[in-house]
Amino acid sequence: MSLTFTGERFLPSCEGEMLYEHWHRYLFARQYVAGKRVLDVASGEGYGSALMAAQAASVTGVDISPEAVKHAGERYGSAANLKYLCASCASIPLPDASFDVIVSFETIEHMTEHDAFMGEVSRLLAPGGLFIISSPNRVEYSDRTGYRNEFHVKELDGPELRSLLNRHFPAQHWFAQRPCFQSMLWSLEGPAVENRVLAIDGDDAYPAELYFLVACAKEAAVLDQVLPSLSLVTDRHHSVYAEWSRTYAENRQLGARVAELEQRLAAVPEPRELSAAEHLKGFLRRLLRG
Repeated sequence: MSLTFTGERFLPSCEGEMLYEHWHRYLFARQYVAGKRVLDVASGEGYGSALMAAQAASVTGVDISPEAVKHAGERYGSAANLKYLCASCASIPLPDASFDVIVSFETIEHMTEHDAFMGEVSRLLAPGGLFIISSPNRVEYSDRTGYRNEFHVKELDGPELRSLLNRHFPAQHWFAQRPCFQSMLWSLEGPAVENRVLAIDGDDAYPAELYFLVACAKEAAVLDQVLPSLSLVTDRHHSVYAEWSRTYAENRQLGARVAELEQRLAAVPEPRELSAAEHLKGFLRRLLRG
């Protein structure tokens, strides 16, 4: 079976900034799953679980939607180390301490049982395990823009998310995420030792946090593997930039055409207002023709 894009659940066929946002989170998490037992909470279409399964010892995707679970199983379930399960993230029927890495991206805003969800993650995470979660920043996502996502039940701001995580995971490493339009310049002489974001119009070029991504653990030493780095995601064809460039060129052409038509319209003489006699003559001609 195939899934239909509802406007919320990401599908690999989606385009634009959404493509980069969603893939970026799973590509980030993939760095930490080699040889691990992984749980993907709210696995959706299943693509992220499948991506991690290529390196993990095993991956279990959990989603509340029977349709999504059925689709994911049919599309990706041929991998021996990958399975999908239908369950609520507030009550996952799996054994305690059975996963080394748990990820859950853009899940928490779709529910109100936040502490129950975190309690389940804490129960399922093995000692020395890593939990990676993402969440929209309500201040930037909704409050500042006035945008209301009909699928979001309870969004959190930064302090609210931190307070929630503090109750379950004392060790945290925070990242911010936002799709941006930038020029990239990178070293060809070896790995970068410093990340800098420069601005044309100011010193601080880091944008406001549209999303938070937090690596969490019960033991601080677990986060030694999580480096404070800047990561960028694109695709081979740079599709978002290519689409922007195409649209920008089309808009410029349309703008030039509108300007040309406005000039031609301005050159047309104003119509002369007819006198009463001329109106009468015209009326009589139409009457005689009729």
